[in-house]
Amino acid sequence: MKKGILISVSLSLVVGLWLGIDNTDVSALSCAEPREVTEELKISDAVFRGTLTSSNPEADMSKTHYEFQVSEWWKGEHTSSTVKLYSNGWESFEPGKEYIVFVDKSEKRLTPRLCGNTGLFSSVDVTALGEGILPEKLVQSSGNPRPDGLLQVFMEWIRDLLGKI
Repeated sequence: MKKGILISVSLSLVVGLWLGIDNTDVSALSCAEPREVTEELKISDAVFRGTLTSSNPEADMSKTHYEFQVSEWWKGEHTSSTVKLYSNGWESFEPGKEYIVFVDKSEKRLTPRLCGNTGLFSSVDVTALGEGILPEKLVQSSGNPRPDGLLQVFMEWIRDLLGKI
């Protein structure tokens, strides 16, 4: 009986050691190399360059959000000069710093893409993306303000017509 127990324990140890030894490198929760920025542009719902103006960290990560002042758009809401992003749990943004952000939209919420090129603007080569588009609100406030009333719109239209003659 003792001999049978001794053999069972020995066999269990040998099998356990044989199965338990693994020299392969494994990284849990790590990302593969990011795609090229042009590829990520294609699959993103929005892409912008902006400065983090505020954040609202919450205990419930799904409620944490970030506010960005957008200075350039490559894809997405070109009319907006601000963006509210919700956390995906993996980003690390610092207020006052400028980022390029590749965005996913799900359930009417914008989140930074996981495992992508989102990061400090100075560390991402965006030359392949070409020239971005300024948000319309910034363009309007920096130059010709858009007329608000119907009469003003009509007068601007007449000025434009007279200018073309």
